[in-house]
Amino acid sequence: MALQVDRENQGFTLVEILVALSLSLVLIGGMLSVLLSSKQSYLRKDHLTLMQENLRVTADLLRKNLSMTESVLQGSNENGIVVTYRGGEGVLNCLGHPVSSGNIVSYFYVKNKALYCSSAYPVASGSQQPLVEGIAAMRVQYGVDSDEDGQVDGYTGSPGDWNTVVSARIALQLLDPASAQQPEVSLTVAMRPRIFSRLKGG
Repeated sequence: MALQVDRENQGFTLVEILVALSLSLVLIGGMLSVLLSSKQSYLRKDHLTLMQENLRVTADLLRKNLSMTESVLQGSNENGIVVTYRGGEGVLNCLGHPVSSGNIVSYFYVKNKALYCSSAYPVASGSQQPLVEGIAAMRVQYGVDSDEDGQVDGYTGSPGDWNTVVSARIALQLLDPASAQQPEVSLTVAMRPRIFSRLKGG
């Protein structure tokens, strides 16, 4: 009887303790893994939302300004575009400042991982500011109307005659730290005043 009481009062053996500790570590490790995975998924989703917002803002800015283009200036190239359009009541330049008269210059380019705009070309002190962050690069192709019918006959990075340009196709490379490859999106903007000018033979 005494031997039976002694066995019932014994504590855990070393092996039992080690097994229990091992199981606890496995459970804790699994919980931490789930928590880290959830956090990474949340951060990824948040970053994707930010990228989508940057893209929407960038596309709106480019469409709004380039669709009013009356002339594409020399100095435009595959990495940046310089355009002019007429000021007037309620008309803003690319920096958001109202311009009631005269010609407005807008120069779009990418610098320091952001889309910039300058209200002067060449860029002057105080004429530029970043518009949207998270842009790695911009590539511009120019739609050329070679037969004055208001239709694009082809796209090129260096038109022989800037007066024949009636649209711009812009590829934007977005910053995505979570991916080895930077996602790229493109938009095409018709320059309505330029199209009408070509139809009139201007």
